[in-house]
Amino acid sequence: MGLDLETLFILAVLAFILFGPEKLPEYAATLGRFVAKMRQATTEMSRQYQDQNPFSYPPEPAPPPAPDSTCPYCHQPVTLNFAFCPKCGQRLGEDHYPPPPQPPEVVRQAGPPPGA
Repeated sequence: MGLDLETLFILAVLAFILFGPEKLPEYAATLGRFVAKMRQATTEMSRQYQDQNPFSYPPEPAPPPAPDSTCPYCHQPVTLNFAFCPKCGQRLGEDHYPPPPQPPEVVRQAGPPPGA
């Protein structure tokens, strides 16, 4: 949709014929000022739109800080995701592994007391 060289040449010749050599520089200067004012207005409008954009996304909220706890042995503040205290090395939480199997208890049957 742009103008090629032939079209520009034809438009220049028509402008020269219609307006004459005396008025053509004056009209060209007026057209130049109009184009400059339009550029300035569009730049100002785009700057205002960027400053007051109603469709801008709000900033993402920061994640909440990890809750703190203290080591029961040395009272060092530690976060909850630590398994061991970084100061004294003691285990802080429960073991994540199942407990080892215990031998079954011996069940005594109820009967007469011995020696009766």
